[in-house]
Amino acid sequence: MNTTTMMMVAAVAMISTAAVAGDYDNTAVKLTAQSDAYSISVKAPETGATEFAVSVTTAPVDVTATWSREGAVDNYALKAGKEVEVVGPVYAGANAEFTFGDSYTSKTRTVVATPYVGVAHAMGQLTPYAEVGYSFKSTTNDVLGFARNDSYLEVGASYAVTPAMAVKLSVSETRDINFKNAGDKNATVGITVKF
Repeated sequence: MNTTTMMMVAAVAMISTAAVAGDYDNTAVKLTAQSDAYSISVKAPETGATEFAVSVTTAPVDVTATWSREGAVDNYALKAGKEVEVVGPVYAGANAEFTFGDSYTSKTRTVVATPYVGVAHAMGQLTPYAEVGYSFKSTTNDVLGFARNDSYLEVGASYAVTPAMAVKLSVSETRDINFKNAGDKNATVGITVKF
């Protein structure tokens, strides 16, 4: 086993331990299989719903369909968005997500629009990044009645173990509409395999 693989296994084991998990409101592991045209993923959090997602990359936007299940409760989300490189290491993007299912009624289904901006810089196989985003939310009862909802901060890094496999560690924290009053802090370890 080479050093890189050992480091990857150690990082996954470290964030999965109860001691580290206690520092976060939730921890999760996400596994993704990705091709040039689409990806399939499963995300298993310590608490909450398990998520299954299929994403398709099209010319104008990227589209993702997600099914989440917690016990006998099924919820769904359809998301469309796009990310572009702005200049140098700076990127920006936006997405809109429609959420519905067992936890929602015809009046509480939500539409959330989230613009974001970030910085990512590759250093060999390691690419650390930092991102900040803001969300606006409406319900299907008033689909054009968008109101400021919340914001988030996210930091992390992706490590290319091989050209076909990458490991990503990220920590995100929700904030209020003024980027104050920290909310939930979540840690995720992701493994992506390209085929």
